[in-house]
This record gives sequence, structure tokens and C-alpha cells, in this order.
Amino acid sequence: MPIRILIADDHVVLRAGLRALLNSEEDLSVVDEATDGDSALLLAAKLRPDVVLLDFSMPGPGGVEVTRRLHETLPDARVLILTVHEDDNLLREAL
Repeated sequence: MPIRILIADDHVVLRAGLRALLNSEEDLSVVDEATDGDSALLLAAKLRPDVVLLDFSMPGPGGVEVTRRLHETLPDARVLILTVHEDDNLLREAL
């Protein structure tokens, strides 16, 4: 059974590239894409992915808040945060 992945990022080109890359692996399956924090939470609750690839800075609730809520509602899901931020304080908050 493939690992089910939800991609949450507000950049269409990045989502498309990640989807193509991940779906090229037979043990991975992208179940959907979210463009903001609210849709990420809704889709995660509906689809119950194994992994959420999450942009740190999106419209709506950002990566830290979405991660907190996902941890409460889907404690078995793993969250991988994507970011270009180099601020150690932001990264510590996410952890």
C-alpha cells in the first residue's frame, strides 16, 4: 500500500513539481493538493493522509498553526515542513 501524501503549498509550480516527482515512485501517492492552511486542514481531515508536505508560509493559518491542529486531529500523520526561512526562532516554533 503506497504512502498517502497531501501537498499544501500556495505555489502552483512547486505543487505540480512535487506531485510529479512523488507520483513517479510506486510506493508514494499524492492524494490531493491544498493552496492554503484552511484547505490543508479540511483535506487532511477528509483524506487522512500519512504525510502532509506543508509550506511554512501560506495564506490562512500558517505552517505552525496547521501543524498544531494536524497533530491534534491526525496524531499518526507525519508533517514535513517546506520553507526558505532561515530564522531559527521560526524553525524552533515549528518543532
